Amino acid sequence: MKFKRLAAMLMASAMSVGMLAGCGGGSADTGSASGGKGGNDEVKIAYIVKAKSDEFWTTMEKGAYAAAEEKGVTLEFQAPEKETDVEKQVQMVENAVVKGFDAIILSAADSKSLIPAIVKANNAGIPVILVNDTIDEAALEEEGGHVETYVGISQYDAAKQAGEYAAKNIKDGKVCYLEGISGVDALQQRLDGFKDQCSAFEVVASQTAKCDRNEAFNVMQNVLSANPEVNVVWAVNAEMGQGAIQAIEQGGFSGKVSVFDFDASSDDLQAIEDGTLTGTVAQYPNIQASTAIQCCLDVINGEKLDAHTETKAQLITKDNLEEYRAEMEELNK
Repeated sequence: MKFKRLAAMLMASAMSVGMLAGCGGGSADTGSASGGKGGNDEVKIAYIVKAKSDEFWTTMEKGAYAAAEEKGVTLEFQAPEKETDVEKQVQMVENAVVKGFDAIILSAADSKSLIPAIVKANNAGIPVILVNDTIDEAALEEEGGHVETYVGISQYDAAKQAGEYAAKNIKDGKVCYLEGISGVDALQQRLDGFKDQCSAFEVVASQTAKCDRNEAFNVMQNVLSANPEVNVVWAVNAEMGQGAIQAIEQGGFSGKVSVFDFDASSDDLQAIEDGTLTGTVAQYPNIQASTAIQCCLDVINGEKLDAHTETKAQLITKDNLEEYRAEMEELNK
């Protein structure tokens, strides 16, 4: 541990004063919590995600701080204001290297742009654990970098659950795909996982709504205007799913379109209950957070991890909604 901190300090001395100025405390997009007394009380982890703009990330943040308290580590949870602010996230990772954190947990906003920052962490002896989103492994290896493990679901297989359900239960599907942010591998896997199961469906539209509710509302309005025959929507996150639902309701298409999305937000669960959302894929962000923190401790203690530390995912529909709610209530105690 002392060696890694020394390496990080030496690296910091070579970086610009401007970079150091960006490390000041009190920023609205960072937070910290110190765990209780115990064997890990000197371990500091930087937990850097893509945004806090939707419920998935705030749930992960809550789970991360709960796990940090339980495991006795100090945690700083950080995020840019928008998922598209890749440069800000790069700066956060570089600042974590400068500050000499013992480990970095990262949900990368772009599968390639974060690679140089990961390499800097590698050179400083700071382990990097990916959570929820993967990196372009070939590009990372080409730059001489590595991560200890990816903690999260199989994005493709999780989306596949929703696609299989749609293919089985909907005849003559005419589908609109609401894509995520370009360059994010996890979002592409979600798109492909559903799409590959629904190859018999007619694709009437497939375009990005940038993981944003308002963008999805506008895109869906335009799609419905040009293609009123649409009867299936697959949105690769909950915010876009909710935007699509709003457009469908306002356009007078309620009951005619089966909407599926990803993340199982509280709005999603209510929409399933109301009958405006057919299904949502839950990926348990609090479990991902706790697992990622434990992986940090394992690596610091000298353990070698598998390339993928898989966590569970489940399709939630009206058939298992109450069971899922009860499970989440138990997990959040």
